[in-house]
Amino acid sequence: MSSDLMPLGMLHTGEEAKLMDVQGGHGVKRRLSVLGLNPGVKITMVQNCSRGPVILGVMDSRIALGRGIASKILVLKNQ
Repeated sequence: MSSDLMPLGMLHTGEEAKLMDVQGGHGVKRRLSVLGLNPGVKITMVQNCSRGPVILGVMDSRIALGRGIASKILVLKNQ
C-alpha cells in the first residue's frame, strides 16, 4: 500500500478524497460499484464519529457504510 493511500474510515468529517482501490472480493466490489463507489470517484466525508457507520457524499447522494466495509476502501486524500 502506498504511503499516500489510507482507509476511508481515517478521513475526518468534511474532508474530501479520491477513491483509489477496494480491497475485497468480487461481491464487495460489485456492491460498492452499484452504489457508485468506483475507482476515481470523488468522496466527501459527511460524518465520521468514533462509533457507528460513516456517511459519505458521493456525486449527488449520501451513502452510509459500516466500518468494516469502509476499512476495505483505500482513498487518496485531497491536499
